[in-house]
Amino acid sequence: MNQLNENNIILNFCLFILILFGFNTFPQSERYTRNLENGYAWLALDDPALMYSTSKQNYLSSILDRIKLTNQKYPELSSLGCQEEITQLSKQGKSDEISLNDDVNEMDEFYLLKNNLIIPIIFAYCYTIKKFAGASPEELDVYRSEVLLFCYE
Repeated sequence: MNQLNENNIILNFCLFILILFGFNTFPQSERYTRNLENGYAWLALDDPALMYSTSKQNYLSSILDRIKLTNQKYPELSSLGCQEEITQLSKQGKSDEISLNDDVNEMDEFYLLKNNLIIPIIFAYCYTIKKFAGASPEELDVYRSEVLLFCYE
């Protein structure tokens, strides 16, 4: 009987460890979609009580610097990116007219729609760039739909 009790304790302990491991490794944080920070992370940047809180301008600037300075590409940007629009705005001389605050304000507006919160920040940024470049509301809807398909894959 003592051996049976000991086996039960070991079995329960192992089961507890497996459950604990499962809770900590399997679910993805609400702040990420496909390992990219999303609208929930963007909104959290407004909360000064959180340790990862920082200004949205600094956060967005760091993403843009990372792409520009290290030439590090987000693989998803090859098909869902906005490089053409960035080049277009630059050639038209409009890129100097758009401030980081303009981007942040547009992204804040984008994330007002609850359905957009799962969209990664980099794609919200591209959405705003496409909007600044003159994309029609229909084109923006198509882009948003393509990004949502990527998010749900």
